[in-house]
Amino acid sequence: MNQRLRLIAQQQGGVFSRRQALASGCTHEQIVRCLRDGSWEQVRRGQYAEMLDLTGLPPWERARLLHLRQVHAVVNAMRPRSVAVSHQSALVLHGLPIWGLDLSRVHVTRVDGRSGGVVAGVQHHLGVLTDADLSVVNGLLVTSMARATLESACTTSFEVGVVGVDAALRAGCLGEDEVRRLRCATAFWPGSAAARKALLFGNGLSESVGESRLRVLMYEHGLPRPRLQTEYYDRLGLIARVDFDFDGYETVVEFDGALKYGGGSPEVLIREKRREDRLRARGLSVIRTDWSDFDHPAELAAGMFRVLNRYRRPA
Repeated sequence: MNQRLRLIAQQQGGVFSRRQALASGCTHEQIVRCLRDGSWEQVRRGQYAEMLDLTGLPPWERARLLHLRQVHAVVNAMRPRSVAVSHQSALVLHGLPIWGLDLSRVHVTRVDGRSGGVVAGVQHHLGVLTDADLSVVNGLLVTSMARATLESACTTSFEVGVVGVDAALRAGCLGEDEVRRLRCATAFWPGSAAARKALLFGNGLSESVGESRLRVLMYEHGLPRPRLQTEYYDRLGLIARVDFDFDGYETVVEFDGALKYGGGSPEVLIREKRREDRLRARGLSVIRTDWSDFDHPAELAAGMFRVLNRYRRPA
């Protein structure tokens, strides 16, 4: 790839068109050779990118990068400013969690008055977008983080919607005025009831996808409503800021995300054991959960009920 084409690609998420490659000095033969030898790959018809080695990345990062390339390829093939990237595709651009999102299609909303529908694998939505609904990310016109969060929540499950709402609240983009405005704008959309439920349930203190999912699991299985990020102290000072605890119960719940403990190094594990010992010395029961527990939600909920009932404070 020559320097001129490389600069073009860098401004477009690594993607460039055949027309741009030819205009930068590449010949037809060079394009064919790069595609044949695997130096380049076709992202969409007439849209290319240098081949990436993604084998060392976790699945969610691979999915994010591949969808970003698809988004840039779609927009690069369309008339400038004819669409705004929207829904889950906008969430990917905004850097919000993608857990549970269907990324099989790129989603855009028409801003040029043309019709919607699925065209060449791209979902074209119709909707009224104001300046408050739009932003620019990496040179692309996209729906705002708040708008994209609601758009996606209308098309996903309650659990996935809560993950997105929690993340948007954590990022500080879902203020009361904005939520009120967007609820009015989406009041009659298909799926708007599910989005409103996710908005009401959302909590910006939820610090990860796993914590958001665990909150939903507790809610759906009738467990007491938890408090989030409570700090506990002893005579030595701060013991921990725990993920969840409950009014009326001497119990805390910690979600052990895959990245939380540095891959389980001995030093980190020892530090966590001491932290847990100090919590127990305060008379608290500690429930630890991880991603594998989501495979058996009923068993996890039943086990939590047993511990909570055992450590319930006297009335």
